[in-house]
Amino acid sequence: MKTGIILIIIVLILIGIFWFRNKSKVYEKAPNDFVMLESETESTDYLPIVDENWLKETELKYAGKEWESYPNECTDQGEKLCNDVYRPWKGEITHTEFLNKLTKEQRMYFALINFESQTNNGGVYQFLFNYPELSLITLQAMKVAKMEKLASDYENVLHEYFGKFETIQELNNKFQDDSKKWDKRWNSFAEGYKELESTFEIENYFYDKDYVKEFHSKMVEFVKEHRNGLMKTE
Repeated sequence: MKTGIILIIIVLILIGIFWFRNKSKVYEKAPNDFVMLESETESTDYLPIVDENWLKETELKYAGKEWESYPNECTDQGEKLCNDVYRPWKGEITHTEFLNKLTKEQRMYFALINFESQTNNGGVYQFLFNYPELSLITLQAMKVAKMEKLASDYENVLHEYFGKFETIQELNNKFQDDSKKWDKRWNSFAEGYKELESTFEIENYFYDKDYVKEFHSKMVEFVKEHRNGLMKTE
């Protein structure tokens, strides 16, 4: 009888300690320096200079050839329009600050390229963990690039990740108001306590060759439709 009472007391003490530690836990400040469509510091200074026939020549280079995931028209465009622009950035300013110096079209394009790269390497979770600053603009970029299914599935991921929201601007404003709820949620993800089950929907098709071809095709069209915001010609 006494042993049972002692065990109950020990259990209650342990529960109390766990509750107190959880209650008093200081959460690391979650990132909230999101890259947005509009930027007060944007300019055309970082637009790469290409020959006026470069887009057409890149298209003709792969015309009539069997499509491969690499190299192809999309990856050639990405090397010139994204990777070459990134190279001078050495981390002397934050990623957000750097992207905010680019054009709106560059920010969207870079977000999509980073999304593909990170997702291919470690899944959608890795993209959100490594580049939380790109999480919002990526949804907008998917919609502009006419990636309807991906945008819909990714929006579901953001609802699970951030909580429900109506607009990107509303979500951004919420996290600029020192949201402790976001801090707690971010720390749970960062510590590996929570999975994002909605990411599996994207990963079920994102790596398929047919979908990669579709994704790259829409990236190519995005470049052609927004060329003035992605390059200068000579």
